[in-house]
Amino acid sequence: MKKLTAGVVLSGAVLLGTSMTTQQAIAADITLQFANWLPPFHHWTKTARRFSDSIEKQSGGKIKIVVTKNSPAKPPGQYDLAKNGIRDMVMGVSGYTPGRHQLFRMAEVPFAAKNAETGSPGLHKWYTKNGFDKKEFTGTKLISAFVHGPGMLHSKKEIKSLADIKGVKIRVGGGGVQIAKSLGGVPVAMSATKAHESLQRGTTDAAFFPYEAVKGFKLAKLVKNHLEIPGGLYTTAFYVAMSGKKWDGLPSWAKEAFNKAGGAAGAKLIGQGWDAADKAGKQAAQKAGNKIQTISASNQKAWAKALQSVKAGWIAKANKKGMNGEALLKDLLSMMKG
Repeated sequence: MKKLTAGVVLSGAVLLGTSMTTQQAIAADITLQFANWLPPFHHWTKTARRFSDSIEKQSGGKIKIVVTKNSPAKPPGQYDLAKNGIRDMVMGVSGYTPGRHQLFRMAEVPFAAKNAETGSPGLHKWYTKNGFDKKEFTGTKLISAFVHGPGMLHSKKEIKSLADIKGVKIRVGGGGVQIAKSLGGVPVAMSATKAHESLQRGTTDAAFFPYEAVKGFKLAKLVKNHLEIPGGLYTTAFYVAMSGKKWDGLPSWAKEAFNKAGGAAGAKLIGQGWDAADKAGKQAAQKAGNKIQTISASNQKAWAKALQSVKAGWIAKANKKGMNGEALLKDLLSMMKG
């Protein structure tokens, strides 16, 4: 009887131990919701999945990230989705919320990067080494900062010079407003998802975008001219951020997985996705029979001179915060160019 009792107690202990272990394993598995506001045919959907897969792999499969098919907020509201804990992770464009991430947006200066693969980790390293993420991403955790490839001019009519661009209505994101004005164009600010409709209706006659948008937003039939500018007229500062409350609640092993697969490594992976999309976008323009030109050296010099005020503006903003804006921008450009 004693043996039977001992056996029952032992079996119970084993079962209890097994149950506790199972419960602990279940508790260790983390599922996160990653909001996606771009259409499913846009390359970001696939790039976001690859980025998420790299984090899941780094965690040994203990983390699962669900990239949602839609977002409960429009593009400018992505940051607040994370800050308010409505979604665990978001991808956002800082230019859509002017004033929120001013130092982050220094990456928008003209001629900043030859491609997204080098520009993205360069931006992330520069931003975090200066501790700016702690100051500007309050209430959230910056996972990876990144940029798209060189921003170009896509237009209905052929544009090669400052005289050609004067008075042209140009679709721009947040950082493109001052650039378009400096070149003599008329900026029409809107999110990227509205560009197709604005070009179709004639609200705009041109757009600032990297090549990827030609395919990503189906612009090949709407704009028949593409002007390449080495280094880009601009780039856009993007981020993947997590709810601060969610981040604080993660166990150390999960944070380590994000730090290793995210950060500059994640930025590079995302950058590679943007560069591949740029290549596909250019091919779409070529397939449509569109005219592709590279700005002449003399015109680029004239455009660069016209855009000096944009660079000076970012330096002034940093100086106003008590920093050496010129030195900061020089360091940023050095890191983004690789």
